[in-house]
Amino acid sequence: SYDGMVHIFVAYVYKFNAILLRSMKSREDASMIEAFTSIYAELEAIDHKPKLHVLDNECSRAVQNFLKIKSTARQNVEAHHHNANAAEPAVKTAKHHIISHIATMDASCPIQLWSEMIPQMQDTLNMMRTSRNNNNLTAYEEIKGSFDWNRTPMAPLGNKGVVYITPDARNTFAPHCDEAFTVGRAPHHHQLLKFYVPATRGYRISG
Repeated sequence: SYDGMVHIFVAYVYKFNAILLRSMKSREDASMIEAFTSIYAELEAIDHKPKLHVLDNECSRAVQNFLKIKSTARQNVEAHHHNANAAEPAVKTAKHHIISHIATMDASCPIQLWSEMIPQMQDTLNMMRTSRNNNNLTAYEEIKGSFDWNRTPMAPLGNKGVVYITPDARNTFAPHCDEAFTVGRAPHHHQLLKFYVPATRGYRISG
């Protein structure tokens, strides 16, 4: 990706039937711990502290130490025995969901924007999954609460659009907008979206 991401970290939260995604620059210990820390922070923020972590047989000493610090029990599944790890079907589901988003992007949208799109990919995926803890809720609602479409709209990823250029940022007879591509929501801005602008090779929040 443009920001140097190469891998996607997939975590499966069994109780909520939720799939959490993080982009990673490498599979080195530092990147792995950064992803684990981010996942744990999101779960601990809703008072859901993981008690058991089931991993494949590739578990570095750094990850083992992290789980020990977090007082989380660890179990490794048998090598090449994918049916024993509930995360394996989640990885497959996440792959298919990500591919479906990429396949519907505008043909001229740079695919290197995928890492910026991961948050919305995660949200839309969990909105379609029923929570194991409460079948009246989605996995998204269990982690983030009800989604307010009026407060934070959502648009298809990679679609072509235009973003407004304010008068003080353009010449007198210059165009009033730049062509751009949607890369996700802007949850901390009211009724706005995040765009990538090829002309400036930067990101902009706009309506």
